[in-house]
Amino acid sequence: ACKANGMTNVTPSRIQKAMENTAQFMDNLTVHQQGWGMIQCEKAWEYLVAHKDCETEDLHFEVHLDNRSGSPRGVYLRQPDECQVKHSFSVSVDPLYKKDDVAEETQQAKCNLEIKFRLESTEPSWVQVPDFFMLMHNGRSFKVDVDPTKLKAGVHTATVLAYDTERPERGVVFSVPITVAKPMKEANQISLGELEYEPTEVKRFMLSVPSGATWMDVTLQDQRPDASDGSPRLLILHTVQMLPHAPYNNSECKKYYNLTANETKVTSIAVHGGVTCELVCARYWNALGTTKVNLSVQFRGVRPTPSRIQLTGGGGGSCVRLLSEVQNEFINPSAKLSKWKTPIRPKADGGFIIAPLGDERDVIPSTNKHIYELVLTYEFTQEEDGSVRPRCPALQGFLYESAYESQLMIIFDGEKQFLGVADSWPDEIKVPKGTVTIRMQVRHDKPEMLEKLKDMIIWIERKLDKEVSLSVYTSKEKLMVGSDTFKRRTLRKGCNCSMFFAEPPASKLPTGYKAGDILFGKAHFESGDSALSGDGKRPGGYAIFYIVPPKAAKAKDAAVTPEAPDERTVEEKMAEAVRDLKVEYLGKLTKEEKEKGKFQEIYAALETEYSNHLPLLLQSLQHVDNEKKRKDQLDEVVEAADKIVAQVSEDELAHHFGKNHDKDDPKAVKDRKKMTDKKTTLCEAWARKARALLDQGKGDAFDASLKELKKWVNIDKDDKFAILVLEREKKAKRYGAMLKCLNLLVNKDLTKGGICPLSKSDILTKRAEVLETLGYSALFEYDKASRLLSCPKSYKLF
Repeated sequence: ACKANGMTNVTPSRIQKAMENTAQFMDNLTVHQQGWGMIQCEKAWEYLVAHKDCETEDLHFEVHLDNRSGSPRGVYLRQPDECQVKHSFSVSVDPLYKKDDVAEETQQAKCNLEIKFRLESTEPSWVQVPDFFMLMHNGRSFKVDVDPTKLKAGVHTATVLAYDTERPERGVVFSVPITVAKPMKEANQISLGELEYEPTEVKRFMLSVPSGATWMDVTLQDQRPDASDGSPRLLILHTVQMLPHAPYNNSECKKYYNLTANETKVTSIAVHGGVTCELVCARYWNALGTTKVNLSVQFRGVRPTPSRIQLTGGGGGSCVRLLSEVQNEFINPSAKLSKWKTPIRPKADGGFIIAPLGDERDVIPSTNKHIYELVLTYEFTQEEDGSVRPRCPALQGFLYESAYESQLMIIFDGEKQFLGVADSWPDEIKVPKGTVTIRMQVRHDKPEMLEKLKDMIIWIERKLDKEVSLSVYTSKEKLMVGSDTFKRRTLRKGCNCSMFFAEPPASKLPTGYKAGDILFGKAHFESGDSALSGDGKRPGGYAIFYIVPPKAAKAKDAAVTPEAPDERTVEEKMAEAVRDLKVEYLGKLTKEEKEKGKFQEIYAALETEYSNHLPLLLQSLQHVDNEKKRKDQLDEVVEAADKIVAQVSEDELAHHFGKNHDKDDPKAVKDRKKMTDKKTTLCEAWARKARALLDQGKGDAFDASLKELKKWVNIDKDDKFAILVLEREKKAKRYGAMLKCLNLLVNKDLTKGGICPLSKSDILTKRAEVLETLGYSALFEYDKASRLLSCPKSYKLF
């Protein structure tokens, strides 16, 4: 509308003033519920038209308090002590121009700026301000006196309004909001009386929480006169405390109650002593009939020091002191570790990337600054299917207060399949067994800020399969001895006591833990009494952490059979050690070195010296049977396999494995290990030869080789030979059996250890081929489409 009427330079400040000065204030709603009131579009438009030639309408007036921490926008008094004294505030007002506007006209307008304001307090009985205020372009301040001592307990609001004396029709030019949430007089027990609700009515109470209180029991009792009324009344109870640098959800509680006639509900809610608690009780909007309830609050608890318990492996436990300041309390400390978190660093190779974002949306319009991104890549191995929660303590838990623009984690499996996302408040994400990759993006307009995070550690949080209970003792001596655990007792008001939390035994720690991992859970100190209402302890308890020490060195088992004496000479030992080192190095040649022919060159030299050495022959077989080049050298694969078969006496193997060996005989144990290595090498040779023969189209030879292999191993139960099972079923046209086998393999990691590495994508491709061969067109199309999600070629974009 402004553009259509030639008003092309309308600023947000001009529109804001128009909406605020024309809004309709609703009598049945509080200032906190509606602000300036209901927006009136027609009147706001009329205001814009009427003041379109007023240059100062485009000015934004920044208002803040000089003598308060953080320079807040207005006055907010909430805590008990600050509501008991008078306050004097210095309010600064600064007119803001566009930073990049250096035109001569703008600079002249700044010099000429001189606005005379008339100040008005909406509550002059407890808020006093000067009558007039002169403002120039460099800003000025004025004093506001607030006297909360004259107010009753509850929420009170006032506003300091500033009017242009030369143009009073403009309405309010700027304002200073003032809120006083004065708590009730401190008491351990508070009765809020009988409350009767009208539709949509909200009753708010400000409670002064006694020092030392850690939770409160809120009792809600239905008071309807007709006990025969069976219809429920839905009520909402909401409490919140304001803690510095903490989100509201850290200290708030919201409950819904369906109260029947004369029913009583008691809720225990955690609180922080010495901090005003706002308690709101309201009737739900669709509740019918008269609603009368009796509401009362009782503060309870003991205060632990420290409130955050930390146990260090080898630290000899941790001492905690309890103080009861509110009333006598039953105490019986207990603690359980329920979660486990492991730190991981970004990958060393290509673990971080800093680059500018190229989209137009990633440029700040006012300054034309580019937004940069830092992408960190993390990897960890998940031993079993389960759920994890990725934690980044440096960045998570903050939104608008964060030093960085945003952060986002995307979690993938080993095949780049998308598993989930995590942001400032992460949820649990289900992950499969195997490698899990986390890619984290952090954004900022300064690359040097992102550079600081290139080595940032994140934590992988898991639930323990079984909670670990900790023992609590009455003294350090008892803790060391391991006797006389802490028993239930009464801690009288004004008294304190100490207790000692012991480390968990190593046998109860989760398998796979590493030094530096952290186990954590909750500790409780109070003991509920069935004769009393409520939980009898602080909801949520207190955090307790255990920093895991290094694992104990495994002691040598005395029952292990001693090694057989080595009868080789020193020269023989050295010669064999040199040989093994050469063969080992041959297998470690890089891809580039192998492509340059270094493998064949070194192997040829070693073959002349160690022609019958099985590990050397196996290296040659694995080299020529490489997946990328094997199709062109199948004859070499068969030849290399035959060399191994020729060196192994199958009759000797059969004779050896035909009877059990004596586990107490060192020589027999040594012979068994040697024969087992020979058998493993022979099986791999037969398996690779069988596959090469099938690829050459020699079906009968494939069956013969497979028959030889099956003399030594059950290929149907060993995933190392999964490719041979699939090829066997395909050759026999048993597609149903092949499909069944593929369905069992699809969730296994077959990329390592087998004679043919099979990725999830390979298995899904083979399954789609089987489905197409069977004529299951619908399943084939579905499998083909789902393969794009299960095995994408690249990671999902941020």
